[in-house]
Order: sequence, then structure tokens, then C-alpha cells
Amino acid sequence: MNDLTLAQRLLLARLAGKGDKAARSAIVAGEYTVAPFTVTVGGTLTISEDTTYAGTTSIPLLATMVVALHRAGVQREGIANIIIDAAKVAAANGGKVEGALAAAFDYVEGELEELKARLAEELPRKPRKGSVRVKGSIR
Repeated sequence: MNDLTLAQRLLLARLAGKGDKAARSAIVAGEYTVAPFTVTVGGTLTISEDTTYAGTTSIPLLATMVVALHRAGVQREGIANIIIDAAKVAAANGGKVEGALAAAFDYVEGELEELKARLAEELPRKPRKGSVRVKGSIR
């Protein structure tokens, strides 16, 4: 493995990873002895440029609500009660709130999209490595 170039190692790892789940689900629990074997690997490796993104999916929701409640001042108790009531409704519906908000769902979806856009605009950008695409085979 040490004799391979970085591109060869990455191609091999990505191609092997594609078949890994299927192989794992087909093999039953136990210990296996695997004899040494030789493989032929070839294909193309495409690596995109690094980019940045707004990390809206990594916002710590509970911590954010705690900070918001702390800053709410005199409205804190009322907002906390609303959040607790909303959490009960969502938990009772298995996390699905469409039924509880049927009449206002379009409004809520619009507000959510606005909030996501605002967060994406105002949060600091995070670096993201460029995507890696492989086309090839292992024989």
C-alpha cells in the first residue's frame, strides 16, 4: 500500500468503500481467514475545488434556544411555555407537526425558509473539501 501514489490510494479507498456495505450485509458474524490476493484497480478520479458553506445544519438547537430565552427578558417565561407546549405536540406526533399546523403550515414553511436564508447569510462560512468522484473498477 505504501508503494501507491496518493491518487491510487484514494481511488482504491473510494471504490472499495462503494462495495463495502453490500459485502458486510452478505457476511454472517464470525472470524474469517482471508488468503493474500491480488486486485487490479483502474478508473478516473475527479476532485472538485474546495468551497465554503454556511453551517446551518450544525447549529446546536438546544443551546441556541437557551441563549434566545436568556435574552428574551420579560418575555422569557411565556416563550419557554410556548416552546415546551410545541415540544409536547411534536413529540406526541412522532416529530411530525404537519397535522398540528395544517392551517398555518404554508406560513410556517415560508418563515422557516426565510430563517434558513438569513442564517446562511449571517453565519460565518465554513471550509469544505472539494467532492471526490470516482469511476472505475476493482477486479
